[in-house]
Amino acid sequence: MLVAMFPIDFYTRYPRWLFRGADATSTVLRGQYACRSTAGNRVQRAQDQLMQPQPLEVARFGKDRFTGLFNMWLAQTRDRATTVSYDTWMDLRYMQGLRTSVALTMGTFVFDLRHGVVYEVKSRGRAPRIFRVQLDDDFPYVSFRDPANAIDFPWITFPNVFTQAELMTLRRVY
Repeated sequence: MLVAMFPIDFYTRYPRWLFRGADATSTVLRGQYACRSTAGNRVQRAQDQLMQPQPLEVARFGKDRFTGLFNMWLAQTRDRATTVSYDTWMDLRYMQGLRTSVALTMGTFVFDLRHGVVYEVKSRGRAPRIFRVQLDDDFPYVSFRDPANAIDFPWITFPNVFTQAELMTLRRVY
């Protein structure tokens, strides 16, 4: 009954551009995108999606990518540019590398990995697995970490290490 006594027009309390309507397209700021998926016209959105880097399928990496950094280390060792072991060289590369990122897909799941970041995945029946990531262009390498014993395990290639269910729990630790 109180509603009938106090007529409140819901749409007058908020700005008009907040609601979809006939004049919603006229309030769009030209050249400035508030949200990539909704601002601009259809052609602009299609062009923006084409310009975005497309996620790479984890299962489609070529076999030569799996040995890329190992071959680089072998070449540096042969040329006497480095005398450290492979794992030490990978650790040095991890600390010195640029903060690049890559978008990957596994099945229908899309996720981002960033060089130099520590992540965690969880799975049923296991303790959370903490790992650090380094990228060779767009190919990821991971090294698992045991924080209780302060151990960093050797670097391995990313494909076939995690299940899709584990990647759905992917969380950035630091």
